[in-house]
Amino acid sequence: MRISVFTDEICPASPEQAIHLAAAWGLTHVEVRSLPGGRFPAVADGELERLSVQVREAGLAVSGVSPGFFKCSPDDPSIGRALSDGLPRACEWARRLGTDMVTCFAFHRVGSGDPPAAVVDLCGEMAAIARRHGCRLALENEAGCWGATGVEAASLIRQLGSEHISLCWDPGNACKAGSVCPYPDEYQDIRDLVSHVHMKSFDPATGSWCLMDEGAVNWAEQLGALAEDEYDGFLVIETHLHVSPDQVRIADAALSGLQSNTLRNLLFVRSCLEQA
Repeated sequence: MRISVFTDEICPASPEQAIHLAAAWGLTHVEVRSLPGGRFPAVADGELERLSVQVREAGLAVSGVSPGFFKCSPDDPSIGRALSDGLPRACEWARRLGTDMVTCFAFHRVGSGDPPAAVVDLCGEMAAIARRHGCRLALENEAGCWGATGVEAASLIRQLGSEHISLCWDPGNACKAGSVCPYPDEYQDIRDLVSHVHMKSFDPATGSWCLMDEGAVNWAEQLGALAEDEYDGFLVIETHLHVSPDQVRIADAALSGLQSNTLRNLLFVRSCLEQA
C-alpha cells in the first residue's frame, strides 16, 4: 500500500506548494482534483502542463485523478458533452500525468430503492469510455449519489458485470450517507471490488468531518484489514477539515489549519500501517 494525498487538501491555491510539502513529508504520490483554474481537467492545458512539471521535478508521481463526473441528475443536458469530451480529456491528461486511475460518481440520487436503469447504463458507458482511452474507472461511494455507501456502490458495480469498473472505497462518505459501521460490516461485502481508497472520517453526532483518529470510521482496523487482504493500491488522504476540532496546537506555525490536519492524518496513517 502506498500513501497519497490530494494536492487541494494541502494547499488549494497553490499545487506547487502542496507538492513541495508532500515531498517534504516523505510522500511519493499526490492525487489531482481541484486546481486554481477549476476542477480537473476543465482547466487550460498550460495549467496541467505546469502541474506535470512540478510533480516530476519534485520527484513525485500521480496516484489518480478526480474529475468529479457525475454529481448531477442522469438526465442533465451536460452529460453528453462530458461523455464525448470531458471524460476522454480526463483520461488523456491522467495518462500524461502518469496514472490510469480515474474516479467517478453515480449521479444525484432521487428517492430510494435500486438505481434507475439510466444510471446503471451511464456507469457502464463511463467505464467503456475510460477503457477505450487507456484508463481504469473506479466508482466512489458518495452521500447524495446512487451508490452512497460501499454496499450500494458495490451492488451497482456488480449489476454492470464488467471488469473495467471497480470501487473507490470511502468509509467517511459511507458514514455521511448513514452507514453505521463501514468497517467491518460493509467492508466484508465489498473487499473484492476495492481498487482505490479515499481516507477521511465523519462524526455523526456533529454531522461534520473530523480527523482520522476520531469519528465513526475505525481506520486502524480498516487499514489492518486492507494489509491482511494484501491490498496493493493507494491510500489517499482527503482531510476535508480546515480547523482542528480539538484545538491541538500545530507543530509548525507556518502550516495552515488544513495543512496541519492533513499532516496529522498522514502521521496517524503511518502509525497504523506500522502496526498492521
